[in-house]
Amino acid sequence: MAEQGLHCKVTVRIMTDKKAFGPGVAAVLAGVRDYGSLQGAARTMGMSYTKAWTIVREAEKIWGFPLMQRHAGGKEGGSSVLTDQAGIVLERYEAMTRQLHALAEQEFQRYFNDEELEKLRKSPGSSR
Repeated sequence: MAEQGLHCKVTVRIMTDKKAFGPGVAAVLAGVRDYGSLQGAARTMGMSYTKAWTIVREAEKIWGFPLMQRHAGGKEGGSSVLTDQAGIVLERYEAMTRQLHALAEQEFQRYFNDEELEKLRKSPGSSR
Protein backbone atom coordinates (compact mmCIF):
# COMPACT_ATOMS: atom_id res chain seq x y z
CA MET A 1 0.00 0.00 0.00
CA ALA A 2 1.35 3.40 -0.96
CA GLU A 3 2.10 5.79 1.86
CA GLN A 4 -0.40 8.64 2.11
CA GLY A 5 0.62 12.18 2.82
CA LEU A 6 -0.91 14.16 5.63
CA HIS A 7 -4.66 14.10 5.58
CA CYS A 8 -7.61 14.62 7.88
CA LYS A 9 -9.97 11.91 9.03
CA VAL A 10 -13.29 12.81 10.61
CA THR A 11 -15.59 10.19 12.10
CA VAL A 12 -19.19 11.17 12.75
CA ARG A 13 -20.95 9.64 15.74
CA ILE A 14 -24.36 10.57 17.08
CA MET A 15 -24.26 10.14 20.83
CA THR A 16 -26.25 9.92 24.03
CA ASP A 17 -24.14 8.62 26.90
CA LYS A 18 -23.61 5.74 24.46
CA LYS A 19 -22.99 5.72 20.73
CA ALA A 20 -26.41 5.88 19.05
CA PHE A 21 -25.25 5.91 15.46
CA GLY A 22 -21.92 5.89 13.70
CA PRO A 23 -20.02 4.30 10.85
CA GLY A 24 -20.69 0.74 12.06
CA VAL A 25 -24.45 1.09 12.41
CA ALA A 26 -24.59 3.01 9.13
CA ALA A 27 -22.63 0.27 7.32
CA VAL A 28 -24.90 -2.48 8.66
CA LEU A 29 -28.06 -0.58 7.69
CA ALA A 30 -26.65 0.31 4.27
CA GLY A 31 -25.88 -3.38 3.79
CA VAL A 32 -29.45 -4.33 4.69
CA ARG A 33 -30.70 -1.68 2.26
CA ASP A 34 -28.39 -2.92 -0.51
CA TYR A 35 -28.56 -6.69 0.02
CA GLY A 36 -32.04 -7.16 1.48
CA SER A 37 -30.95 -9.06 4.55
CA LEU A 38 -28.97 -8.66 7.74
CA GLN A 39 -27.14 -11.88 6.89
CA GLY A 40 -26.07 -10.45 3.52
CA ALA A 41 -24.99 -7.18 5.12
CA ALA A 42 -22.94 -8.99 7.77
CA ARG A 43 -21.35 -11.32 5.21
CA THR A 44 -20.19 -8.46 2.97
CA MET A 45 -18.71 -6.69 5.99
CA GLY A 46 -16.88 -9.80 7.20
CA MET A 47 -18.92 -9.62 10.39
CA SER A 48 -20.82 -12.34 12.18
CA TYR A 49 -24.59 -12.25 11.95
CA THR A 50 -24.74 -12.15 15.76
CA LYS A 51 -22.52 -9.05 15.90
CA ALA A 52 -24.60 -7.29 13.22
CA TRP A 53 -27.81 -8.19 15.04
CA THR A 54 -26.37 -6.86 18.34
CA ILE A 55 -25.39 -3.56 16.66
CA VAL A 56 -28.92 -3.12 15.28
CA ARG A 57 -30.62 -4.13 18.52
CA GLU A 58 -28.52 -1.71 20.61
CA ALA A 59 -29.20 1.15 18.19
CA GLU A 60 -32.94 0.37 18.25
CA LYS A 61 -32.94 0.65 22.06
CA ILE A 62 -31.38 4.11 21.90
CA TRP A 63 -33.51 5.44 19.03
CA GLY A 64 -36.72 4.02 20.48
CA PHE A 65 -38.02 2.55 17.24
CA PRO A 66 -37.26 -0.47 15.03
CA LEU A 67 -34.64 -0.02 12.34
CA MET A 68 -35.53 -3.13 10.36
CA GLN A 69 -38.54 -5.18 9.45
CA ARG A 70 -37.58 -8.82 9.46
CA HIS A 71 -39.27 -11.49 7.41
CA ALA A 72 -38.70 -15.07 8.52
CA GLY A 73 -36.93 -17.34 6.11
CA GLY A 74 -38.38 -20.19 4.26
CA LYS A 75 -37.10 -22.09 1.29
CA GLU A 76 -35.54 -18.91 -0.11
CA GLY A 77 -34.24 -17.65 3.26
CA GLY A 78 -35.30 -14.61 5.25
CA SER A 79 -35.10 -11.00 4.34
CA SER A 80 -34.93 -7.64 6.06
CA VAL A 81 -35.81 -4.14 4.98
CA LEU A 82 -35.17 -0.85 6.68
CA THR A 83 -38.09 0.82 8.39
CA ASP A 84 -39.04 4.24 7.06
CA GLN A 85 -37.48 5.82 10.16
CA ALA A 86 -34.21 3.93 9.65
CA GLY A 87 -34.11 4.98 6.01
CA ILE A 88 -34.47 8.61 7.05
CA VAL A 89 -31.84 8.34 9.79
CA LEU A 90 -29.39 6.62 7.43
CA GLU A 91 -30.03 9.12 4.64
CA ARG A 92 -29.52 12.08 6.99
CA TYR A 93 -26.43 10.53 8.56
CA GLU A 94 -24.89 9.93 5.13
CA ALA A 95 -25.69 13.49 4.00
CA MET A 96 -24.34 15.02 7.20
CA THR A 97 -21.20 12.89 6.96
CA ARG A 98 -20.57 13.96 3.36
CA GLN A 99 -20.96 17.62 4.31
CA LEU A 100 -18.74 17.34 7.38
CA HIS A 101 -16.05 15.49 5.42
CA ALA A 102 -16.09 18.20 2.75
CA LEU A 103 -15.84 20.92 5.40
CA ALA A 104 -13.04 19.06 7.20
CA GLU A 105 -11.11 18.70 3.94
CA GLN A 106 -11.60 22.38 3.16
CA GLU A 107 -10.35 23.42 6.61
CA PHE A 108 -7.48 20.94 6.47
CA GLN A 109 -6.35 22.48 3.19
CA ARG A 110 -6.64 25.94 4.74
CA TYR A 111 -4.39 25.11 7.69
CA PHE A 112 -2.16 22.33 6.40
CA ASN A 113 -1.72 22.95 2.68
CA ASP A 114 1.71 22.46 1.08
CA GLU A 115 2.59 26.15 1.41
CA GLU A 116 1.75 26.22 5.13
CA LEU A 117 3.66 23.00 5.75
CA GLU A 118 6.68 24.38 3.93
CA LYS A 119 6.56 27.50 6.12
CA LEU A 120 6.54 25.29 9.21
CA ARG A 121 9.46 23.24 7.93
CA LYS A 122 11.51 26.37 7.30
CA SER A 123 10.55 28.22 10.50
CA PRO A 124 13.17 28.85 13.19
CA GLY A 125 13.36 26.01 15.65
CA SER A 126 12.57 23.42 13.02
CA SER A 127 14.76 20.35 13.36
CA ARG A 128 14.94 19.95 9.58
